[in-house]
Amino acid sequence: MSWVSIDKDLCTVCGTCVERCACFSEKDGEIIASADVNSCNVCGHCVSLCPTRAISHSQMNMENFIELDENIKIKTDDFIDLIRRRRSHRKWADKPVPREVAEKLVDVCRYAPTGSNVQNVEILLLQDPAKIKKLSDLTMESFEKAQEMLEGRAKALKAAGKELPASMQYSLDVLRLRSQRMASREPGRDTVFHKAPLVWIFHSPEATSAPKDNGVIASTTVALTAMTMGLESTYIGIFEMAASYRPIMEELNLPAGHKIISVLIMGYPSWTYHRTVDRKPIKVRFE
Repeated sequence: MSWVSIDKDLCTVCGTCVERCACFSEKDGEIIASADVNSCNVCGHCVSLCPTRAISHSQMNMENFIELDENIKIKTDDFIDLIRRRRSHRKWADKPVPREVAEKLVDVCRYAPTGSNVQNVEILLLQDPAKIKKLSDLTMESFEKAQEMLEGRAKALKAAGKELPASMQYSLDVLRLRSQRMASREPGRDTVFHKAPLVWIFHSPEATSAPKDNGVIASTTVALTAMTMGLESTYIGIFEMAASYRPIMEELNLPAGHKIISVLIMGYPSWTYHRTVDRKPIKVRFE
């Protein structure tokens, strides 16, 4: 039985659904739908495109198909201004983020596109300062252990008269620099999550369509939407690097087979940026 039904009284046989999706065909002046688990990825485009609302989809909540104005209300220059205003923030006002604000951002995240419409991005949203501090401490611990291990390997290679692989040398340089920077910071400072009120950990099954892309798109959607609510954020790649450390994995307790695909810290900013910043021109080639 097809997941999709067509109201024959409303259908004008315009053929838009047939052009858009292989689940639809036209025969003897009638549109036929054959959408099921083998042919439909539940994108909802058929319902959204139908000009007369003749199509219904049993796997989707039809109340969420809201009528659209023909014109996008956001002006191009206003949207570009929003993007140019985005800065990485690590210093926060002493103001908690209300639960309803966080929930609204979670809700908007589900509309971010995913590869093959898998819709399997999940979020671990941390608000507990003690939990955030523990994960920050474990992150630094993971880098200390990684540096110790690499220093030992490097010493053994040098003793054997062998050169360090370029990748190992690079990793060591990064870890040593990070260690020097951390040592120069004042005690008690959170150098991972920067004592942010919210830590967004986006994760999904590792074996899926474009997991990393899905995570970055979802977190960027949240970050830009948050700006319209007075919130700012920054990406925390350092935590992604440490996420395979077993104590961190145990603390996060993500579903089996899941991997972290993006990390975002967020809060009400303490600083105000008064100007946009310069950026290098994008290299482009038109052909």
